Amino acid sequence: MKINNVSTAAYSSASNASRTNLNNRNANQPSFGSTQSAGRQAFEWLGKHCNIDSNGSLTRAAFFAVGTMFMLGGRFFESRDNDEKREVITRDVPAVALSAGGAPLINRAVAYMITKKSGVPIVTSGKKFSFKDTAFTSQSQLDNWYSELKNADNPLINLSEMLERNGGNIRKVMNKFGFTKELDAITKEKDNAGILNALKDAQAKGTESFKALENAVKNVAKDNKVLKFAKNAQASVKLGGIGFMAALLGYFLPRLNIITTKNKYKKKLEQGKIDQATYDMRMQRKSPVFRVSNGILSFHRASAQKTFKNMLNMVEN
Repeated sequence: MKINNVSTAAYSSASNASRTNLNNRNANQPSFGSTQSAGRQAFEWLGKHCNIDSNGSLTRAAFFAVGTMFMLGGRFFESRDNDEKREVITRDVPAVALSAGGAPLINRAVAYMITKKSGVPIVTSGKKFSFKDTAFTSQSQLDNWYSELKNADNPLINLSEMLERNGGNIRKVMNKFGFTKELDAITKEKDNAGILNALKDAQAKGTESFKALENAVKNVAKDNKVLKFAKNAQASVKLGGIGFMAALLGYFLPRLNIITTKNKYKKKLEQGKIDQATYDMRMQRKSPVFRVSNGILSFHRASAQKTFKNMLNMVEN
């Protein structure tokens, strides 16, 4: 976090001297063994991962830690029975986990697969393309990659190297641009390594075929097919992730808890361990979040509807 964004050059000499004296004192401090070192490293690791960002927001790790300890912990210990404790574990813990880190991981996994399948990168990668080292791209990054290439430095080679680095397929991208003939005039290779070598060799020789393909790349339309595909794919991954989380957390997990509770108390009813009134009460309390009535999807619990009707009757009376 920045406190004062000012230059401190005038104090650099004094600061350096102070740091030197401090380092000398620290060097003379006695060591208390590897136990303290390991404990300090663990504490620093925890502090690093459970920190607050410079804009005041919690990091994902800090959000998960706070949500698990305080929100879920409180709900778990305040649960009225084992059924509610189970619901905290099977419904609320996945909700916090997905919110904290699961959603970005899902987006990255889907984007990684789309990149491999289509050959059009919508992820950024490190030195080598792998799922571990990839990150989900932004729409502005896609603009930089696939449009406005006329002013770029060495656009054809740089574009091809970017595709290779981020898991794309040079031939597939050139085909989608509509530059199949221009690329075939240089090489018939299909793998990235072979195409890159041929392009660099043609550039070194200054061939007309290389100039033709480079000019075609420079003059791609701002809203070209590759950019449209990449942006639509990136947006679809985001919307799909939101839809998946909404369905999982809003319907499937609550429904799973309802079915589990229903089967549990139905068995107890059949065995004579509870009476019908107790069974009905349990089923009313565990009514589904989503109900379909006359083809209309309702987001209200049956118990909430009944309570609302009772409130109206009280007002009328």
